[in-house]
Amino acid sequence: MPEIFFDLSELFLNSGVKFKYYGISRTVMEVAYELSSLDKSVRYVIYSPLHGRFFEVFPRIGDESPTGVLDPNIPTTATPLRLRQNVYDTNIFKKVFYNIARKVVDRRNRIRWKSVPDGAIKEVNLDGQILVSLGRPKIISDYIMALGKRGERPVFVPLLHDMIPLHDFTHRNQFAFPRNFLYDNQVTIKAASLILTNSEFTASEVRHFSQAGILPAVPDVVAVPLCHELRPTNERVDKVAPGEPYLLCVGIYNGRKNLECVVEAMLNLSENGVEVPLLVLAGARRKRVEKFLKKDRYRAIANKFRFVLNPNQAELRLLYEKAFALVLPSRMEGWGLPISEALWCGTPSVAADVPALREAGGDLALYFDPEHPEQLAIILGHLLSTSEYYAQLKLKIADAHPRMRTWRDVAADVMKAVHGVGAPTQTQGMPSGEI
Repeated sequence: MPEIFFDLSELFLNSGVKFKYYGISRTVMEVAYELSSLDKSVRYVIYSPLHGRFFEVFPRIGDESPTGVLDPNIPTTATPLRLRQNVYDTNIFKKVFYNIARKVVDRRNRIRWKSVPDGAIKEVNLDGQILVSLGRPKIISDYIMALGKRGERPVFVPLLHDMIPLHDFTHRNQFAFPRNFLYDNQVTIKAASLILTNSEFTASEVRHFSQAGILPAVPDVVAVPLCHELRPTNERVDKVAPGEPYLLCVGIYNGRKNLECVVEAMLNLSENGVEVPLLVLAGARRKRVEKFLKKDRYRAIANKFRFVLNPNQAELRLLYEKAFALVLPSRMEGWGLPISEALWCGTPSVAADVPALREAGGDLALYFDPEHPEQLAIILGHLLSTSEYYAQLKLKIADAHPRMRTWRDVAADVMKAVHGVGAPTQTQGMPSGEI
């Protein structure tokens, strides 16, 4: 029987001293952590761009991990510089550039690799074994092609997180089409014996784009929805929440993430005489957000904006717990961790009425049309003015907590799907080096 290898390359290639795992990296870390106790037979691997192959690693878990959860147990000094190892086209100028750049990057990575202690890794041949990856297709496509050239053909099971860039191409010129994203997903899908997705919505997206001829023919697609759980961590807390009521937005900005809707709703409330709470924006610093919030139109509420830049998971948890409400106005998501995490922490959540956020929030969240900020203003106004309704909503969320989905549930569903996968067919499996 083939063995199961779980890919930690997403963590290895993005490792750092601080705990900054969000989104996809977070999903990889949490599922791997649960698998470490759920199925002791699972082995863990990382891909080295320098060697063009996988190495088995032996992760640190729990109290032994600097995150309090799981890390690959490779020194951060070994984190490689990353340069795309394959591209969707091969014009002469790009070939020359990549050949020169790759020599420089390989030289630097060779030095970095020397910091890996003896015994920390072990070479592994994945031919005929099951390889499960929850990482990004842009990382996957590199190692898919490298394995094909080596003649290693594992039974490959990736999890796809979203197809959002494919929705934007009608608004771009032909040179701005997300060709790298499309190429990476094409390579990933062609190599897959089974495809997992993070939601039913993403599963429908994958099937739709495949049927439309934009993506290749797909094997079975199984949705493994993400969860609500926000695990406690042992990180130091330096960034504290405001002492007065606030709305919380996590990782949003103007554009697809639709910060405009929240700010317009706040302005609407202010103009109607409502005392508007603070708006706390947690996540990476974005200059375009700062510029947007300084518009003359929002001068009346300019003192209501607060930034909490790059909070760690412990700080984020406190932000969730102390928030009056979480607002997630995105026009499209693959899942929507902020809404499910806020509910886990007992915080009322108000989300755009789009499929993936409906999956994440279920009947516990409140929903609005993301193109109509006045709807959001009505919901927020009702929450602010009706304490009994707000208390009932908090109680409903608390009562549902024992039934909320956990990372253990996600890991168990991944393993259930993986154990049901067959060997690759003649039309599915690793490419030999060309797409």
